[in-house]
Amino acid sequence: MSERIGLFADIHSNLEALDACLERAGELGVSRMVFLGDLVGYNADPAAVVDRIAALVASGRAVAVMGNHDQAIFTDHSRLMNPAAWTATEWTRAQLNAQQLDFLKQLPLILKDGDACYVHASAYQPESWRYVNNDVSAWQCAEHSGEIYTFVGHEHDPMLFYQTEIGKLRRFKPHAGKEVPMPSHRRWVAVVGSVGQPRDGLPEACFAVFDPREQHMSFQRVPYDYYTAAEKVRRAGLPDSLADRLITAD
Repeated sequence: MSERIGLFADIHSNLEALDACLERAGELGVSRMVFLGDLVGYNADPAAVVDRIAALVASGRAVAVMGNHDQAIFTDHSRLMNPAAWTATEWTRAQLNAQQLDFLKQLPLILKDGDACYVHASAYQPESWRYVNNDVSAWQCAEHSGEIYTFVGHEHDPMLFYQTEIGKLRRFKPHAGKEVPMPSHRRWVAVVGSVGQPRDGLPEACFAVFDPREQHMSFQRVPYDYYTAAEKVRRAGLPDSLADRLITAD
């Protein structure tokens, strides 16, 4: 039986979106999970989200890497973030207990497993939080990954890059729910989209499922109660723009 790996990025403290994606992953037969960073930030349920993911990691069913918003909880990123993001970061820090903070601090920047590399931003200088959003940045990411398959988050917009016959990487825009063949004679870089704050005009949560044995991947869009998630943001006293973004997905 093939192993199906669920790939979840940019959860951003959105409990409603995370729970909906985990439920869909179970329905799709996902047996292993990878959390590609930015577990916290922007939204109103950081403690619950960290606890959910920490429990999955402790059970051996999941692994996780660090994102820039996770790092910002214990490192000053005030000059790197816009005011709304930094306001949410400072608020988030006050919501987390010592155990939750320690979990975020212990997350690695990058993980490799078999033919796969997992990282929040680019495998090229992962500590610099570079975006993978065009052919050149995807090529840099693949070169420094050194693996056949590289899975990243950070961009909040799902996309897939494949290696051409002359070695360049080209962008492919996936359709939700459609299996994309990913044969191992090429290199691939997949940007898996955002669970908790999509920015591609579709408010539905996004995650991906990869089958390493069958060598294919699908991107999933999952409806969830984003109005409740947005109202929680407002009730927490966080910037209204963060609540609005859950609905507009811009």
